[in-house]
Amino acid sequence: MDKTKFKNLIEILDKEIKAYSNLKELFAEKKEVLKSAKPDDLGVLDNKIIALNNAITKLNAARQTIAIEITGGDANMSRLIEAAQEFAPEYIDALTERKVKICNIIPEITLLNNQNVELLKHGIIISNKMLESIIDAFAPQGCNYNGAGKSDSHEYDMWTVNEEI
Repeated sequence: MDKTKFKNLIEILDKEIKAYSNLKELFAEKKEVLKSAKPDDLGVLDNKIIALNNAITKLNAARQTIAIEITGGDANMSRLIEAAQEFAPEYIDALTERKVKICNIIPEITLLNNQNVELLKHGIIISNKMLESIIDAFAPQGCNYNGAGKSDSHEYDMWTVNEEI
């Protein structure tokens, strides 16, 4: 077995870990943008996230290709470490270290992504409520009759609408 394959695998894993770290930073930044309600910044961040995701996909494909060359099939990190024990013991520690890094960063990214989804859902609810309030304020009001048979019309001024929102 060619030991340079393990070296190439470690280089790809390092690039992948760096990309995951950048993705984590972008998700954290997106969370702050969602909290501060700056939609212009959100589009820029989403484009960066999409571009980084495409790069991660390419790195993942390269890692899978090397894993197939090493193990004969698509393998997870544990299987790659087992192969290193057999063919390149000097790379066991490096592979184990990268496995731990990946295992630690993925839950953090997932948590940030889930928080961002919840913030987006909440933002949609707030936007819908604000829109309903504005529509209700400007919709034509029918006449309501009071107990004396006189019509009551409700006049809203914008200050009242702003206060309710």
